[in-house]
Amino acid sequence: MKKFGKIVVFSFFLLTGILLVSLILSQKCLIVRQYTYRNPKIAAPIRAVQLTDLHNYQYGRDNQRLIAKIQKQKPDVIFMTGDMLNEDEDRTDILLHLVREACAIAPVYFSLGNHEVGYEKTYGEGDLTEQLEAAGAVVLEKEYVDTKIAGQEVRIGGAYGYLLPEDWKDGSEQRFLEAFVQTDRLKILLSHVPEGLLLWKSMEYWDVDLVFSGHVHGGQVRVPFVGGLFDPEEGFFPTYTRGMFSCGNGTMILSAGLGSSRGIPRVNNLPEIVVCDIVR
Repeated sequence: MKKFGKIVVFSFFLLTGILLVSLILSQKCLIVRQYTYRNPKIAAPIRAVQLTDLHNYQYGRDNQRLIAKIQKQKPDVIFMTGDMLNEDEDRTDILLHLVREACAIAPVYFSLGNHEVGYEKTYGEGDLTEQLEAAGAVVLEKEYVDTKIAGQEVRIGGAYGYLLPEDWKDGSEQRFLEAFVQTDRLKILLSHVPEGLLLWKSMEYWDVDLVFSGHVHGGQVRVPFVGGLFDPEEGFFPTYTRGMFSCGNGTMILSAGLGSSRGIPRVNNLPEIVVCDIVR
């Protein structure tokens, strides 16, 4: 009986130690998660870096660790897909400094998340967008641009919302997407919220090639051999928390992101930069 008790105590302290180490690593470490996406619409490769869900976190002073990691990837383009600050914190300096530094590396395209939308409602409609554009980013909210990246013709769009086929709101999402898909170029969509496109499968309706998304923080807590613990839309043990997923004729890259909101810790869930090599 005493031996069993010692085993229980040892197991408790061992698991507690593992949990604490995992908690610390999930706040401090920064990894690069790489994907390869193939599409015959391009003739030469494009390297994209995705940053999402930073929530005003800093990796070193002025985010120098994060910036150095981005630079090391030698991207052709950088996508920021929302929740890069906190809606209840009147502070934009961390994000704007990162945008300026990132723009010195590659063109930056920015789509809004729920925290940017909330921030603008609280602190001034359009003010954040103007600051981001002044810092060098191209902000896309129900907008798209036709451009060349690494010599390749692409269309890049951005929209915050569920992006469902039905006119469930004011129809602006549907009008944007109907126009966005009318091209023979490679279509890249920045959409912070993945649920509508992936969980509710509206990607089967919209003819989009590649989507970059975030929002769910990789399930926040990742259970070994199982995956993410929770997503507000799917509930416990959700299917979609991070990775590359096919739906219809399109592909989504869903990042676990860089930070956390409202003081909820990441556990066994290392913050990540996404690198996507788009090849023929």
